[in-house]
Amino acid sequence: MTTTTYPLWTQDQAIAYEAALEAINDVIAGYSEQIAVEGSRGGTDAKRIAWLEMRTTQAREVAESLDVTDDATVAQALMEYSAIVVARDGKHSS
Repeated sequence: MTTTTYPLWTQDQAIAYEAALEAINDVIAGYSEQIAVEGSRGGTDAKRIAWLEMRTTQAREVAESLDVTDDATVAQALMEYSAIVVARDGKHSS
């Protein structure tokens, strides 16, 4: 008996999945940078740090839960996290 193997997902699905993970990781890096900045200040804002840590945890959970074949969820994550990156980068370039 011959077993034929084939990809479990399409190339387009793989590209979207990787792009979503890239956006999520970019957001996590941005939050981590903000945590470091807050931590280096003399009068740290504990509430801000807690919020940033919560958002970092949420982003990690989203990344871990993504399924390359779940097109709708991958598209949603890509849209949301890309928007965060664009908004953040827009603030830094102004």
